[in-house]
Amino acid sequence: MIHNASFSRFTVSLMLLMVVTACHRDPYRVNLSGIEIDLSLRDLGRDIFETPPNEMAARADWLKLDYGDALKTYSTVIGLGDPSDERWNSAFILFATDMRNLDLWDEVKRVWPDNGQLGKDIENAFRHYRYFFPDRSIPEVITCISVFNNSIIVDDSLLMISLDRYLGADSEYYPSLGIFSYQARKMTPAYAASDCIYAWAATEWDYNSAGYGTRTLLSTMLHEAKLVYFTKRMMPSIADTVLHGFTGSQLEFCESGEKEIWEYLVSKDILFSTDGFLIRKFTGEAPHTSYFTEESPGRAVVWTGFRIIERYMKNNPSVTLEELMVLTDLRVIMTGARYNPD
Repeated sequence: MIHNASFSRFTVSLMLLMVVTACHRDPYRVNLSGIEIDLSLRDLGRDIFETPPNEMAARADWLKLDYGDALKTYSTVIGLGDPSDERWNSAFILFATDMRNLDLWDEVKRVWPDNGQLGKDIENAFRHYRYFFPDRSIPEVITCISVFNNSIIVDDSLLMISLDRYLGADSEYYPSLGIFSYQARKMTPAYAASDCIYAWAATEWDYNSAGYGTRTLLSTMLHEAKLVYFTKRMMPSIADTVLHGFTGSQLEFCESGEKEIWEYLVSKDILFSTDGFLIRKFTGEAPHTSYFTEESPGRAVVWTGFRIIERYMKNNPSVTLEELMVLTDLRVIMTGARYNPD
């Protein structure tokens, strides 16, 4: 009987421990053992700009064969047209041997001596992607320089990362391009992987084809918040400042003023506003949210939306990430979140 009583006490203690552990389990952590993907980071920039000039004509033909549709996408972005055009080779050689582009490539190599960590971060993110979305394809991932045209290029099963858009906040290139300091602050290597994942999500779950109906501030901020939440699920170790693109003080503003931000949106009765200008002011990139103080970050309400999405998923653990990403019923989200910051 003593043995049985001891066993019962042990069982109860174990059950309590399991409950406590479950309550404190990090929802972003998943077991990736057995989740393998075939992803390698290809370096188109190196294949172009480290080719000797006398070999450039042959390299142009090789790139067409080896990169296929990816080269076509890249060529369109940098303005060279279709590689199948008979004039393309000449235009490509001029592009690849332009001293300004070669100087830019030297700067890219200085900031990015290798892509090893970037490759690891993206591979780990897409292992999470395979865990949550086993039936979806993993894109081909390529680094390049787009001569500042695009940070991330997405096309079908392709992700291209333009490393010249991640040279650091103090890059001498950016001011002359009309890039403001609040934008350049996020054009550092630390942002490349998360921008890549966010861009992939924004294409896979495009707002315009999602089916929200009439665009409102609430639908926009929650959709954007879902993309940020997706990024966090793919990259659970990402710093919150990088995830949201905030400085430390801007993040603190949102955390300490969470209740006031929400009360402002509710009291002004603007959550269901369809005013495009207002929606852009609240959810677009900006040095700060003009309706708040200059200490606020731009897209502060997207952070609020992120908190709503987190609360919704916490309250509804049976909802899968796939189900969340296609969920467009705002009433279901708001009711399920029971969001009421203290």
